Amino acid sequence: MTDDAVVPHSEHPDPASDTTSDEDPVNAQVEQVGGRALPIGTAGDSLTEVSLVVPTFNEAANIGHLLCSLHAVLTRTGAAFELIVVDDDSPDRTWEVAAAVASELPGIRVLRRTGASGLATAVICGWAHARGAVLGVIDGDGQHPPEVVADLVAAMDERTDVAVASRHVPGGGVSNWSAIRRLLSRGAQALGLLLLPGTVGRVTDPMSGFFLVRRDVVATADLDPVGYKILLEVLARGDVRRVAERPYVFLERAEGESKVAAGHYVGYLRHLMRLRLHPLRSRALVRYLLVTAVALLADAIVFLWIFDRQGWNLTRSAAIAGEVGILLTVALHDLWTFAGRATRGTIDRIRRLLGVQIALGTLLFGRLLAINVLVNWFHLGPLAAFCVALAAITPASYLLGSRLTWRGVRP
Repeated sequence: MTDDAVVPHSEHPDPASDTTSDEDPVNAQVEQVGGRALPIGTAGDSLTEVSLVVPTFNEAANIGHLLCSLHAVLTRTGAAFELIVVDDDSPDRTWEVAAAVASELPGIRVLRRTGASGLATAVICGWAHARGAVLGVIDGDGQHPPEVVADLVAAMDERTDVAVASRHVPGGGVSNWSAIRRLLSRGAQALGLLLLPGTVGRVTDPMSGFFLVRRDVVATADLDPVGYKILLEVLARGDVRRVAERPYVFLERAEGESKVAAGHYVGYLRHLMRLRLHPLRSRALVRYLLVTAVALLADAIVFLWIFDRQGWNLTRSAAIAGEVGILLTVALHDLWTFAGRATRGTIDRIRRLLGVQIALGTLLFGRLLAINVLVNWFHLGPLAAFCVALAAITPASYLLGSRLTWRGVRP
């Protein structure tokens, strides 16, 4: 980042927005925008380095303090920046409070959006009007610590495409969540990892709404988010090669009520399924499933060779065949499915190998138990029992094993 001064938004009018003027100096700070989606341009303003979007709805009690804190943090980074509040025409007139701050501090823009609503689409709207080479988002409710923005800016070196603030790396966490909320959060992450292992597995906190991304990563992407989880959209559709993660502790609200509701989890599931079903958006998943199929085939071939041709006993043959499938899965995922990941060190490779042995080895034991039950209790033939257990248990074991094995690597 350079030492350029902060660029006031008034020096660089934005032709893409429908700006309205008013004699009131506060209202003059507000740009009226409609609900029509605009593309994210490939070229920004050379004088603006970071554009941080703050999506809001009914955050009048929080937005003033948040903007002042963010302005101070970004000023200390030395980066030329702009803060863009995108307010969905809040009944509590959040946009008006934000405009009052913008009239006092340079580099703050306020977009009052009508005709559309939703956090993820508000972020896309802000990025479409942004001028920076690096785009970002932070919640407008004060639950994301403003000081972590400086860590994310520092993480955006020449090789980093996305810098994510994560609750799940050393130093991160949540402040006072209930056991149910923790369970729902982890369950949603596990579901995403199962459906989109190549996307969700790239980071430790795919549910994060606090990150920076290079403009050229998303400028040509067909972003079409559903609900609240914009990071999933960026990772799935953007040209993301290298990810960095920095810790943060999720704070409790100082003012207002939480907007988390059951409908948000439904939206998250819809978003996962949309990304899952579109073939161009699930290349890693296709590879993941192909690796699973190859591992299953290798498992079956090795079992038939050892048991039928070599005459080894049933349990030993199935155990060896299962281990061959496990090792083949590890190798193919490293060399093909997730080949674009950050380089892994020796410690991480050992951790991953131990993780895969725990995850898949446990289910392999279940498969061996099922084979013996089918043979001894239901009097199935050994080959028939092996095929039944292979079809019923092994695919799930290879898919679920990713939870401990192919998680994102923090540079």
